[in-house]
Amino acid sequence: MAEVTVISHHNGSMPNKMTGATPAELAQEMGLSLEGVVITVGEVEAVASKSLADGDFVAFQKAKVASGS
Repeated sequence: MAEVTVISHHNGSMPNKMTGATPAELAQEMGLSLEGVVITVGEVEAVASKSLADGDFVAFQKAKVASGS
């Protein structure tokens, strides 16, 4: 388990300290669906199963939707 800082669009992007092994585990704890969500760890886009390390900064952001016009 890693102690990380997490921000998410669904909590007003307020940083929270959390403990978890993967972004998927953090999302489950937060009750956050990963559908239509982009996960970044540090500055890099990551998959939900990425192993986390102490001090990582994890962000859950809504995926941008391309306009049809």
